[in-house]
Amino acid sequence: TSALYEKKYSASTDGIFAGKYGFYEKNDETTRQIYGDVMLNIDKYFGDFSLTGALGSSIQDVDYKYFSVGGDLNSVANKFTLSQLNISSIKPDESIYHDQVQSVFATAQLGWKSRLYLDLTGRIDWASALAGTGHSSVAYPSVGLTGILTDLIPGIKNNVLTFLKVRGSYSEVGNAPKRFVPFQTYPFESGTPTTLPTYPNSDIKPERTKSWEVGVESHLWGNKINLNVSLYHTSTYNQLFNPTLPSSSGYSSIYINGGQINNKGIEVNLTLNQPLGPVNWSSTFTYSLNKNKVVKLLKPTLLANGLTISQDYLNLITLGNVKSMITEGGSMGDLYVTSLKTDNQGFIYVDYQTNDVMVDKNAGKYKDGYIYAGNSQAKYRMGWRNTFSWNGISLSCLIKARIGGVGVSMTQALMDTYGVSKATAEARDRGYVPVNGGTMPAVQKWYQTVGSGVGSYYVYSATNVRLAELSLGYDIPINKWVPWIQGMNVAFTGRNLLMFYCKAPYDPELTASTGTGFDGMDYFMLPSLRNLGFSVKVNF
Repeated sequence: TSALYEKKYSASTDGIFAGKYGFYEKNDETTRQIYGDVMLNIDKYFGDFSLTGALGSSIQDVDYKYFSVGGDLNSVANKFTLSQLNISSIKPDESIYHDQVQSVFATAQLGWKSRLYLDLTGRIDWASALAGTGHSSVAYPSVGLTGILTDLIPGIKNNVLTFLKVRGSYSEVGNAPKRFVPFQTYPFESGTPTTLPTYPNSDIKPERTKSWEVGVESHLWGNKINLNVSLYHTSTYNQLFNPTLPSSSGYSSIYINGGQINNKGIEVNLTLNQPLGPVNWSSTFTYSLNKNKVVKLLKPTLLANGLTISQDYLNLITLGNVKSMITEGGSMGDLYVTSLKTDNQGFIYVDYQTNDVMVDKNAGKYKDGYIYAGNSQAKYRMGWRNTFSWNGISLSCLIKARIGGVGVSMTQALMDTYGVSKATAEARDRGYVPVNGGTMPAVQKWYQTVGSGVGSYYVYSATNVRLAELSLGYDIPINKWVPWIQGMNVAFTGRNLLMFYCKAPYDPELTASTGTGFDGMDYFMLPSLRNLGFSVKVNF
């Protein structure tokens, strides 16, 4: 693929983005990707045994080139050409890399009498990103065992328990580090290599995740009640850190392995199929719970130059007066916010002569002004879908609930800062803000201080319950009139239709970015959307 695109900011654009006469940038991006594989398959029965499997090899090659040059325009407004760029403001950029992954893989499933199955898989990747690390490959093994107990154990199958299957599996996956990580590099600044390079570390290991899962699937009274339960546990370790080093070391930073994060959880799916007279009714309830824990980050490590580095917390994202941070013993999704200064009794400190309140710059465990606000992840999630069908007419609705977790709205904070929110309007009408069980008449001072510097006042529960989907469809018996058409269905579908419960001033299911650490942060995100659609499906 090849893309050539331009960025043009006209004269009078805000000075953050463009100079007096405008801004112009030209970008050229080219990606060439080649993928190929060869595979040998087997599907064979040996008496009571069956064997299906595959053996193969693949290659993936990516060649990427990116060039960019841009800057403020020199003297003629809105003359968007490279020759018009102000030389002193030109910002060139370039990125080139060539990645390749060579792989071999194999899968096999051995079955016995269609009631007991053993699954084995394996894959080995030789990735170019591992060059210089001392590790030439990453392996991905897995093993699974599935048994249909109602066929294996005589007498267990009856009119109530008509089907019972259990399964268990174990797997390992890996992840190669970023390209160029083990080498000493000198980043360019203003066209000149920096004097502080990254510390060369050839002892870089691939990130690894080990996981196991067990599950049960059962059918009761034929297919009237179906129950599926799964339990899982994953552990991710050898994560890549890039801590900064003191300038006295002669290096800017180092890439090094560390950290371990564990996840465990349960997933439940319960379905009821029950006729209601001439109406077929199917009801499905789902429940999921996940808990994660940061077991460790970067323990004190002695480098070859005698410098010891460690990291017991890591800032992921800072957005206004809230940040996402991981700490040993904490969880992914932990949010920290700034707070107001309080006295020894825990009351907000107010200077009653000037009516000033102050942000506590030394709050929190790390004395950086941030205190723990909560975790952005849900404690558990639930869903309930009901489907009714009768004479070709079908009606389906889905209700979703997310229970627990918190979010921080910097949108609300900034609206308060500028006095354009409903809360500030109500406070102005009252003539005061309730503080410490009393009143504070300096409404403007309060909101300008709290809105611009105190994230703890904008922490909301992320619990919400919504009508996630509603659909109404009809199977038109068109084959009565057009024999060569087998079937036709028309349907109206609405998604994310309404909230039954939500205390946050934004949709807690939205995120400010797809990057890691943005969960639970609202910063002028797009509003939650309701989708309405109409579909026609024809089968020939």
